[in-house]
Amino acid sequence: MGRATFDGVLRQSVPLSYDGEIFVLGVPNQFAANLLSHQHRPLIQASLEELAHQPIVLVTEISARVAPGTHSAAGVESQAAQVAGAAAPAPAPGKRDGSQGMLNPRYTFENFVVADCNRFAHAAAVQVARSPGTAYNPLFIHSKVGLGKTHLLQAVGHRALERNPDARVMYISAEQFVNDLISAIRDNRTARFRAKYRHVDVLLMDDIQFIAAINGPTSEEEFFHTFNAIYESDKQLVIACDAPPRQLQTLSPRVRSRLEAGIVADLRAPDVETRIAILEKKAQAEGIELDREVLEYVAKQIESNIRVLEGALLKICAAVSLNGLQPTLSVVEDIIADYSTNGEDKHINVDDILAFISAQMDTPQQAIVGPKRSKEIVWPRQIAIYLTRELTDLSLIDIGRHFGSRDHSTVLHAYNKVSDMVAEDEKVMWLINNFKSALQQP
Repeated sequence: MGRATFDGVLRQSVPLSYDGEIFVLGVPNQFAANLLSHQHRPLIQASLEELAHQPIVLVTEISARVAPGTHSAAGVESQAAQVAGAAAPAPAPGKRDGSQGMLNPRYTFENFVVADCNRFAHAAAVQVARSPGTAYNPLFIHSKVGLGKTHLLQAVGHRALERNPDARVMYISAEQFVNDLISAIRDNRTARFRAKYRHVDVLLMDDIQFIAAINGPTSEEEFFHTFNAIYESDKQLVIACDAPPRQLQTLSPRVRSRLEAGIVADLRAPDVETRIAILEKKAQAEGIELDREVLEYVAKQIESNIRVLEGALLKICAAVSLNGLQPTLSVVEDIIADYSTNGEDKHINVDDILAFISAQMDTPQQAIVGPKRSKEIVWPRQIAIYLTRELTDLSLIDIGRHFGSRDHSTVLHAYNKVSDMVAEDEKVMWLINNFKSALQQP
């Protein structure tokens, strides 16, 4: 730092408070606040962190307690030393930031079962964790309840910390964000609130629909500016929601447009093979061996929620270990009787999809499944195949049988074609999402 800045600005500043995370530096005027915050924040924060042995967020605050020329360099050094002495001991590696303690150690990429239903979202999350802030920013992940959004969010946090243990990674729910904001407004601590959320390397925010649901202008405004501060600093945002951004109609268009500015990825309900793979991996982790017919039975009974699927398996494992039961099929049927989600959601079949696409796109069903390859028929056929793959448990071979005995490679080509269009063309994305919503309505 230049001598003029040190003597004229920093020497006149004084530490006001330090809570183990946020360091408030009192300054005499707005000029000093702007100069230190905008030009020297990284240097000051790095110096403080070297003393405290942990991450620190610097906040500058104009204070009547600071009078120009009244604080000597020795006085400032003494107070800084007191701050360093009050700092907690250096945390263990991987837990340098208090907010990281909220990461569940089970939610890693290694424990995530990858399949067609989540492959794109998983790949995007891995890329984000590998290079935060440089690609796919923001990453917006949406799905129904219990399909792995939180798992992927926290896996990003774990991988980012593995690659850079000093990274500031914060995982938080939107509800906690709003509660913190309310407390900050009540206690007149909004500057600290903003410093806490806006000076992170990776912000992982879960259940963003909460901000949309409460329809609070202050919460939305604060989220908007937090989003901008992180994004414009080339830091990473990963956001999870139970619906795509366009369906959050209570949010203002400017917020929705920012949520859609990066990558929007969805997680679909896993097919039966994927659910069996999830159960196998979970059972291995618990040290329990289950017969294939038992795994298949559980997977077929619980279709739409991975969290419920894992809960049912944990109950089976508990019954085996605590009661000494043999996990036979009849025993498992009794254990998970209360867990079945089979039939909770509207069951959609190929006939429903064909009838819907035929009506919406004015194309006869016989033409959709027939041999003709004219442009006006191929596009509705590709959309119908895509929706069948998305909304049913049918394999590629089974889908091909329903669409004129087509080869599974043809089905895959059609599915990939629409997937690419969804990613590249906003109009196609809206069309497909509207079709999905209409088909899934009771």
